[in-house]
Amino acid sequence: MPTLRPIASSSRLTKRLVCPRAALVPNLPTTPRSCFSSNRLSTQRQALGRIIPRRIAVRISGPAGAGDGYDDLPRASIWRPIVFCLGLGGGAYVIAAQWTNHDTSKWMERFGAGRTWRWGQAAPSDRELLQAQRVQAAQEGQATVNTLRTRLSFLPQFILVPILRIYVITKNYALNSPPSQVTQLGLISVMGTVFLAWKIRRLEPFMKRWFTHRPVVLGGGVKREWANTVTLFTSVISHQSLPHLAFNSLALYGFGSAAYAYLVSPLPTSTSLPSSTHTPHFLAFLLAAGLFSSLSSHLWTNIFRLPRLLTTLRSPARISSAEALAAHQSILPSLGASGAIYAALTMTAMAFPDSHVSLIFLPFVSIPIGLGVSGMVALDLLGLIRGWRMFDHVAHLGGALFGVIYYKYGRELWTWTRRQLGGVLRT
Repeated sequence: MPTLRPIASSSRLTKRLVCPRAALVPNLPTTPRSCFSSNRLSTQRQALGRIIPRRIAVRISGPAGAGDGYDDLPRASIWRPIVFCLGLGGGAYVIAAQWTNHDTSKWMERFGAGRTWRWGQAAPSDRELLQAQRVQAAQEGQATVNTLRTRLSFLPQFILVPILRIYVITKNYALNSPPSQVTQLGLISVMGTVFLAWKIRRLEPFMKRWFTHRPVVLGGGVKREWANTVTLFTSVISHQSLPHLAFNSLALYGFGSAAYAYLVSPLPTSTSLPSSTHTPHFLAFLLAAGLFSSLSSHLWTNIFRLPRLLTTLRSPARISSAEALAAHQSILPSLGASGAIYAALTMTAMAFPDSHVSLIFLPFVSIPIGLGVSGMVALDLLGLIRGWRMFDHVAHLGGALFGVIYYKYGRELWTWTRRQLGGVLRT
């Protein structure tokens, strides 16, 4: 049975073994040689900057057959994240298609009850269905204003009037704006709420645990690995810094609206289905894109980078070296919606190749969208090759690839899914 004991008490060693705090990995093997002398320690302190080395307890091997001393090292996590992403993404896609069929059927019945299209005339168009929804939403909004005025009548006028005015302005904007823009604002508000949660100090441990994704899990077994897969989704809507949130929100509002418009456009064939709403389709696409980009980064780390880290950590001569520390710290938690936004960007570029985009820092300079996307993808490829750590380049590239794939096959897949769930072709 492996036991723990301080290195300083071991009679087998003549010098103290010191390890940087950030490089602590459970169950590392011991060695009868010290890792470095006092001169090398001074050099190591300079290389590590603010990280102060300290003496730690190291797990050592027990009796023969009790283990090789590597039982607690991280193991590759492959199939559980794949199962989670397929289950959540595929399940959400089916639910979105079923909800679209249900809502469309409901509005077809409301719009067509007693109408002439039931007697051989053409069925109502998507635009007519949307207009009917807006009329009902306006009626419900007016009823809500009347209810608020009655229930809040105890408030002074200088408080009641602004409340009613804010509600009316918000409702009018939602009624008169395209659903593509309203949907993006709803998503931005969700990301903004998560961002505010990051600013509550008491919630910080919870946010770090459940709203950042760690591709490598140290210990915890199967249960912790399954729990860690949840963050493949939650990390997509999480932003810890205001610039990160602002840039992604601006990109989502622009490219997300364009991607929404493409998904709304009818297929070139005659197999289109009537739709009272396209928002579920867009949300299912964006969720699948976010999961695909997160999974791409996760698998890249576990298949290509983790084996190199384990090789470094298992080498007794390199335990606690600066190189091992650098390798360990390079596998960092990730968060953000950039991968999903990349998918919307590449799909927009392929759907509207004649459009132009402006640089965020040079809004007065516009370039063809194809050139801009190609430059961004090339920059991410260069960052991946050179090992830049500022951005998750694999997640960006995974999202870009998903956007291309969905442009090719996405609308056909959506129509096929709806038909399998009972959707009826337009007559």
